[in-house]
Amino acid sequence: MIPGKGTSRLRPDLGVVVTEGMLRNAPMHGFIASVMAPYFPVAQQSATFPVIPLKALFNDENVRRASGAGYNRVTEVFESGFYQTDERGIEMPVDERHRAIYAQYLDLEIATSGIAQDKILRAYEMQVAGKLHKAGAFPSATATVAWTDHANADPRKDVLEAIATMRKTGVLPNILQVSWPTYQHLVQCKRVQEAVYAIFPDAMKSGTISITQLSAYLDIEVVVAGAMRNTANKGKAANLADIWTDTQALLCRVAPAGSDIVEPSIARTFLWNEGAGGEIIVEDYYDEPTRASIIRVRHDIDVRMIKSYDDSGNVLSDVSRACGIFITGIKA
Repeated sequence: MIPGKGTSRLRPDLGVVVTEGMLRNAPMHGFIASVMAPYFPVAQQSATFPVIPLKALFNDENVRRASGAGYNRVTEVFESGFYQTDERGIEMPVDERHRAIYAQYLDLEIATSGIAQDKILRAYEMQVAGKLHKAGAFPSATATVAWTDHANADPRKDVLEAIATMRKTGVLPNILQVSWPTYQHLVQCKRVQEAVYAIFPDAMKSGTISITQLSAYLDIEVVVAGAMRNTANKGKAANLADIWTDTQALLCRVAPAGSDIVEPSIARTFLWNEGAGGEIIVEDYYDEPTRASIIRVRHDIDVRMIKSYDDSGNVLSDVSRACGIFITGIKA
């Protein structure tokens, strides 16, 4: 059914298709933004949120109760962070003539919604990658030997040393994020192959090492960023490049999906969507002059590093910085 002229309407049917496509296609397309900066639904477009300083979790307290006396009381004051979501979206027309022409091949409305959703996810991916791999965002440790030196590199040693360094901040990492090219170098490293083939005989038979097998060897979940973007101007031949850098890996702590906001994490995606359910909203309206249904895909988000501020805007506690460490020198 064609929507009313000039009147937008929610399309939960297309929203379901887009969400299913996002869940199904995101790993295939290498989108990892929502893994690295988990969604946190909020009821207001902008507000403060509680931040607990990491040091508060490690303070020594006298827990002994004297006979006839009360228990010692302690107070750890929450600090405040701030978020403010922005609306991000795109529209694409579904021409009635084209809909009829392509009807025997595909549902043009569904296909258009999927393309629009892909564009939204790619922009989101670039936003998260830009924040997490910003120079100086996290301390760094240097690989002993570049991981591109397959004969001599020792990625496990580098990762374990970085974990030990990060632990001193009071946080243990749960993810090692690498780019797709870096993953390809890791599985070609001699030490990696020897160890994985010994643990997983099937890997030796196939000659391939999966992300799961690499994670087991490194003793941490490996998240591979494979999303790409076209860096050429429109109208010119495509020039594809990785969104996530291959010059450093990010060892980090990421809050589990659905966890409280005070759970330590490198980043969060505050999701408002005007109170609507779901991560992506799909709408449409009819444009009479062009005889086209206009598909709109949008979301209202703020990708935020977890920090607290005083009344003057100065950083009090930089939780995000304690939750990550760059492993540099991985590319010769």
